[in-house]
Amino acid sequence: MYLERLVIDNIKRIRKEKGISQEKLAEACNTATSYIGLMEIYKNVPKLSTIERIAGALDVDPLELFKDKNKTPHEQEAELQKKKSSILLLIEKELDGILHN
Repeated sequence: MYLERLVIDNIKRIRKEKGISQEKLAEACNTATSYIGLMEIYKNVPKLSTIERIAGALDVDPLELFKDKNKTPHEQEAELQKKKSSILLLIEKELDGILHN
């Protein structure tokens, strides 16, 4: 669900930043305006092929739609390091349990 919302939020944000209406985006993507409207309220989840068409219509790389703009690169790296540490700690505990049995 997180990824779906992230992509939809990015589509909506970029569309508004570029001053593109839902109607114009739908027209450029060869889809119905209602589809774009329902997508932006999380009622429709775009398929990858639709995401590609939307990215093209917005003139952005499709990968841009998957980026979390709310986190700085430093925050993303810190989150990754925290996850790595947690995983390593779990592995270490698992190994200790195996070695001491």
